[in-house]
Amino acid sequence: MGYRKILLCFVFVFFSTTISAKTELPSNKSQFISLLNTKVGTYKLVSGSASMCTDGQLSWFDKSAPSLGFKLGERIVFTALHHGTQTNKTANFCLVTTKYKYTTQRVTLSLRHTRCENQADNLDTSQMLHFISPTRIQYSVENTNVRCEFERQP
Repeated sequence: MGYRKILLCFVFVFFSTTISAKTELPSNKSQFISLLNTKVGTYKLVSGSASMCTDGQLSWFDKSAPSLGFKLGERIVFTALHHGTQTNKTANFCLVTTKYKYTTQRVTLSLRHTRCENQADNLDTSQMLHFISPTRIQYSVENTNVRCEFERQP
């Protein structure tokens, strides 16, 4: 009799946490583009004090070519959307590696500058845009105090 109660409690806890958990599944660039198309619009800053946190439009650089990227306001920019990892050499002789990770609720851009002529130009960071609700977006930059939350305006 005791085992049945324990098993019943375990099953109840398992299903309640599974149902209440917000599932974030892997996605791909095409699915992300579809998601972003539903989020395009005017956003007002709700919280955040970094200079990057300003009201603005969430929009594509070119709606007919979404792979070029998008921006939120003037300072939050995600360029050259692609699958996987890409490395390019820049004019100041840095290797720039970008990696996009798409999920059903966010996009993360990892950026790495290596082998730069000037060691101070080496960089390893990531930025994330997270759709936290149908009308709210959160933006953050890893290892900084940049964290902004925006609300879509009617």
